[in-house]
Amino acid sequence: MHQKKVLKYFLLTTLIFLLGFGFQRIDYRHGMFNNVCKDLKNNVLVYFVFIDSKETAPWSEYDIKSTIDSIHTAVQWIESQAQKRGVSLNIEIDYYIGTTFSTIRRNLPFGSVEKSISTPNYKKGITGLNSWADNIAKRIGSDVQIVAKDGLPEASNPKNIERLIAYLRDQKRVESVAMLYMVNNYYKNDISVCLNQMGSSNVEYAIVSYKYPSVIAQNILTLFGAADMYNTIYRRDESKIKTLQTYFPKDIMQDVYAKDVNFLEIGEITRYLIGWDPELNPKYFPLLTDKMINF
Repeated sequence: MHQKKVLKYFLLTTLIFLLGFGFQRIDYRHGMFNNVCKDLKNNVLVYFVFIDSKETAPWSEYDIKSTIDSIHTAVQWIESQAQKRGVSLNIEIDYYIGTTFSTIRRNLPFGSVEKSISTPNYKKGITGLNSWADNIAKRIGSDVQIVAKDGLPEASNPKNIERLIAYLRDQKRVESVAMLYMVNNYYKNDISVCLNQMGSSNVEYAIVSYKYPSVIAQNILTLFGAADMYNTIYRRDESKIKTLQTYFPKDIMQDVYAKDVNFLEIGEITRYLIGWDPELNPKYFPLLTDKMINF
């Protein structure tokens, strides 16, 4: 009897611990038609911000120009994939650069993207990065020139990422805005990551470490609901990773570091999650979930 009470107490305290610290089983369908990036159709704005920080390489004029070229390559590839599928898609590109190729300087909370998101745990790491993103958006907002409209109260400059995206949606007349913060880790070992894409309490955005068109395209698609197919903080089940490698070896959501985007494709699961295909073969349903993670 005593042992049963101990076991019951252990299970109860374990459950309280898991719930209290926000452990969740990942279901990638939570990222569909969600947050500020709905389905990847019609008119979409992709907005880039170039960030300098203490532990990343400084952005030179050459680096910025070559990254802008990569951005155009990534966007053109996505649009061409949409055209093949008969999907109406027009992606507008815009980016923030201050006075002649100047960037925004804001140190990452713990030096690198990977350390910042995982220190001391993912839940607190994401909170710290959200604050970091808000401070950058506030800096951009201070440079925004808002034109007053007759008969309406005077609008204030955006003070955080949510208000900046709302401003861009209004200015560009688009429903979806994909916000990407670019950090220059071209010669360093770090990660790129999307945040808040499977919830709605905070605005979704991406932090991109590398200027490869394949990596840029992957992060844009993730904001619109696509799911990782290799080992990342959002994909951990090794058996599912192996299955995905078998079914979709050339999918853009595989590990595409340094790979030529023109040899990649948008597979069936990815098309479903970004809203291009209305249905999915039931055999792939088990691959739409993954292990629990502390958010």
